[in-house]
Amino acid sequence: MRYLIAPFLILYCFLYSEIDSLGVLKGKLLSGKDQLPLVGANILIKGTNLGTTTDEKGEFIIKNISQGYYSVSASYIGYKKEIIADIWVRPKAYDYLNIVLEPTLINLKGVSVQESYFKKSILNEYQSTSFRNDEIRRAPGSGQEISRILNSLPSVASVGENRQDMMVRGGGPTENGFIIDNIPIPSISHFNQPDGRSNGPVGLINTEMVENLEFYSNGFSAKFGNKLSSFGDIKYREGNKESIELTLSLGMGGLGGFLEGPFSKNITYIASYRRSYLNLLADAINAGGMPSYDDFQGKITYKPNIYNTYTILSINGSSVYDRTLEDAFEVGDGAYGKIENNQNTIGLNHKHIWNEKFFSNSSIALSKEKADISFNDTFSNNPLFNSYNLQNTLCLRQLNQVKQNSKNIYEFGFEYYLRETGYDFLLNDIENEKNVGVSNISTFLTLKQILLDRIVLSSGLRLDYNNYEKINLFSPRINIDYAMKNGKTNIIYNIGQYYQNPPEIYISIDDNKLKSVSCWQHSLSFERMISITTKLTASIYQKAYKNAPMFSDINSNEPQSFLLDQLTMHSGIISNGQAESQGIEILIEKKRAENFYGLIGGSLFNSIFFDSTGEKRNRNHNYRSIFNIVGGYRPSNSNWEISLRWSYFGGKPYTRINEQLSLQYGKEILDNNRFNEEKTPKYHSLFLRYERRKNMKIGNLVSYFELWNAYNRKNIELYFWSAADKKINEITYFSLIPVGGFELEF
Repeated sequence: MRYLIAPFLILYCFLYSEIDSLGVLKGKLLSGKDQLPLVGANILIKGTNLGTTTDEKGEFIIKNISQGYYSVSASYIGYKKEIIADIWVRPKAYDYLNIVLEPTLINLKGVSVQESYFKKSILNEYQSTSFRNDEIRRAPGSGQEISRILNSLPSVASVGENRQDMMVRGGGPTENGFIIDNIPIPSISHFNQPDGRSNGPVGLINTEMVENLEFYSNGFSAKFGNKLSSFGDIKYREGNKESIELTLSLGMGGLGGFLEGPFSKNITYIASYRRSYLNLLADAINAGGMPSYDDFQGKITYKPNIYNTYTILSINGSSVYDRTLEDAFEVGDGAYGKIENNQNTIGLNHKHIWNEKFFSNSSIALSKEKADISFNDTFSNNPLFNSYNLQNTLCLRQLNQVKQNSKNIYEFGFEYYLRETGYDFLLNDIENEKNVGVSNISTFLTLKQILLDRIVLSSGLRLDYNNYEKINLFSPRINIDYAMKNGKTNIIYNIGQYYQNPPEIYISIDDNKLKSVSCWQHSLSFERMISITTKLTASIYQKAYKNAPMFSDINSNEPQSFLLDQLTMHSGIISNGQAESQGIEILIEKKRAENFYGLIGGSLFNSIFFDSTGEKRNRNHNYRSIFNIVGGYRPSNSNWEISLRWSYFGGKPYTRINEQLSLQYGKEILDNNRFNEEKTPKYHSLFLRYERRKNMKIGNLVSYFELWNAYNRKNIELYFWSAADKKINEITYFSLIPVGGFELEF
């Protein structure tokens, strides 16, 4: 415990007296219609008499601003007014706002355009939830990890506090995709497994790099593919255009540095490096192991003119998890060993504006992933899982958008990837050494239309072809958005088909002839603007899976599990799995424009699959219910705030341990005929956060202190058979943990 508290206490030994100074706000306005600068747009800081207009490059600057939080209003004739809340103005540094205004040239008859803190283009074909950089950074209990931030949404469930995996609307952790600046990335987490899921508590993405995250869980456009449940579209910030800025940070998982600035007039850079000290905290949090990591991320932006933008993106991470035999005995785990992971992605992106009606975005990316895993049985020392795999991926992606007129926009392009993976593993008496090469080419087209004055119709089609199945997979998708006359209410319906390639690690076993997994899903949503800062969303949905990988042998000793939910190697895997998921969700969001902000969200759902006998079984994360409360308070004209998050979800399904047979054979024996029929006790936990900002002579300081699991709830993660104790024991999630950290800007 002392290791967690020490960094926070040491920090305050170096605090200087706070100084008064004035700050600067800079930014640029672009048109959402053609991505060109908006000249002469009005920029106002709400609650003050400060403001300006944009110049011939669409840029603006406002000086002599007292330090504090502000909301910025941007307006231009023929465009929707945009309000950006929660902008922190501080001396010796500045925020650079990239603002995109959406056109109102498409006047829906009888619909009034309302001022709002929620950005929504009338031509944005699918619902999404947006998070700005500061919303990500200060989220209580998140540890500034993207997956934990998304866990506050009613559509997202967590696998646990010690994992980065997400389950979206009953789907498995491999069903979610992420893209950064048009560059697909294999994983957003350290410690990823060969099939793409996470195996560790630490995220790969440094959220200090993130300008905005757009998350789609209610269906997604045809431009996104090879995933079944959700997509996250991440945009990284550009570097400071005028001066060098250095930020040092110390947080829950490690320490790091963040550097940005200009190379020249048209070239900027932004880069970060982090190094963990989690190995020092292992004993304090009872982790039963020593995870450690480091990562480097960088982005270079070159803008020779307003029509061309070139970026180079590099994301690199390495991680090690070492659980000794002594650690395994201490926490009662049946396995000990080591995991070593390396991930490297480099991508080049070019955005070109051809004219006011046509722009394109093209990218090429190379990714390399290496995983070396070795685990033995704690009590017998026999090998359980030994694996080494090396994966290289080439991805080409091209996206075009054409505005035909005020009521019709076309979006089209293609995507190609080639992935070669070498497997060498031993698991469940299966020894496999094989290279697998899979290539996939996709084309897509989406037409966005204004119909009958108040209806926005988005109809899309995606065509996928891979060299494994050698068949064409058609994915039709339709989204209908009906706007009511009051301009505050929308009713949205979408239906579509989604495909995902079979896990390549299963393809490698016995040349399993697997099919791409198919998922039909549709949903109906109701959106209501309660005020300019508050929005209500209610949704019902249904998903139907086909062709999922399953064991062919119903008499196998292996459980009849749904293999999209867990990594289980076995020969004789076939594509006959079916599953269903349906639910209802409610979300109330309040943006921070005054003293209070937060959200309340919950869902009731059921996610099941059909085993080889046709019997319904719970999927691994069928919690049935999720509920979250997130809120924060910051007094006016103050530099501190408090926030909290309370999370609840129903019990996690598990398979009962046959205590009699386990005692007889001296190892854990599951009652696989009753797969996932039992449930752990319900989970709930409280996270508290206090944050303070100070301006000092040496720079700007942001410090925080958090309490995770503040009332020390004993939440059970799983049950296991202890051969040493000859009984069933339990493993719990984290107990009460104090977490402190800071960021110092020079």
